Amino acid sequence: MSSGKVFIPAFTANPDVDQAFADAGFELDFALSAQERAHGRWAFERADMRSAQMEAALAERLPMARILCAIGVKGHLPVTAQMMDAAKKLEVIYVGAAGYDRIDVAAATQRGIPVFNAPGGNAIGVSEHALGLMLSLTRRIDATSRFGRETGTWARQFTMTSTPSLSVLRGKTLGLVGYGFIGRQLAHSARLGFGMQVVAYDPFFDRLEAGRQGVRLVHELGDLLATSDFVSIHVPWNDTTQGLIGAKQLACMKPTAYLINTARGPIVDTQALIAALEAHTIAGAGLDCVDPEPLPDGHPLYRMHNVIITPHIGGASQEDIARADIVAAGLVLDFIRGHGARNAVNPDAVKVR
Repeated sequence: MSSGKVFIPAFTANPDVDQAFADAGFELDFALSAQERAHGRWAFERADMRSAQMEAALAERLPMARILCAIGVKGHLPVTAQMMDAAKKLEVIYVGAAGYDRIDVAAATQRGIPVFNAPGGNAIGVSEHALGLMLSLTRRIDATSRFGRETGTWARQFTMTSTPSLSVLRGKTLGLVGYGFIGRQLAHSARLGFGMQVVAYDPFFDRLEAGRQGVRLVHELGDLLATSDFVSIHVPWNDTTQGLIGAKQLACMKPTAYLINTARGPIVDTQALIAALEAHTIAGAGLDCVDPEPLPDGHPLYRMHNVIITPHIGGASQEDIARADIVAAGLVLDFIRGHGARNAVNPDAVKVR
């Protein structure tokens, strides 16, 4: 007898997830047809057609779902209160990623629906991406390559005579805004691989444990900003972190320092960042997340040689996606089997059930 349906708007990223749900007696209900899924998840030229197929399937079959995967054709799927009300059998929502800001978690809690993400599932990829942005900025890899392509000339003179100057990571101070899974992975790599000093601002992490990991926790964000050569953001986007890095915070940073954002775009005030870059208040920025996302064509940030922009791909490797998918699905199945919702982003939802 079936345990119910798991509605998958696009793909699962790991065949082990399909098997785990099947072993638990669940039926996987894919929005995309088997013929369409056979083209592969990376067939981006088919995205619009797939989105239409997904929306039609959501309207028709979501009411039968016991579990909803919140990853759609084009990324994170918005899950609204109206969708939850239409899904009368829905008991769990999960997203195979760290971020869950497109899910109405408050509405889910009110309806007794726990939401699970994938804590630490993409920590390796995102931390490596942050480190890659740091290296590219200090070694001016992106700027030099871009200048050479644009001019069709050998770019050495450009690199050696323009700012910011070439520099190294060793001996520099990395400041982490948030010391969760990704922050801790980045700290480990920066300390042991590049000989960096690491400080972190995280009111929720134990100071003694951070010290045992070789990281100094600071009380005030301003202290971290003023002393760091790199400020890397690793906090979730919510009401308390919206605009966390604005004009006042950027003014605290060293003029030789770089801002790295692999978290969420709205945590940084975009206009304040542009002003700081133009005024040379900071040396540059590496941005995998921007606000708005995507940036409109011709945006001022695209023209700056001391800025690197990547399209939110820090956790988008096949390894990251597959790992995150199985982490989130595992938490869902633990809950279904009666092991509680301790790892849910809204554990209070079980009190409503």
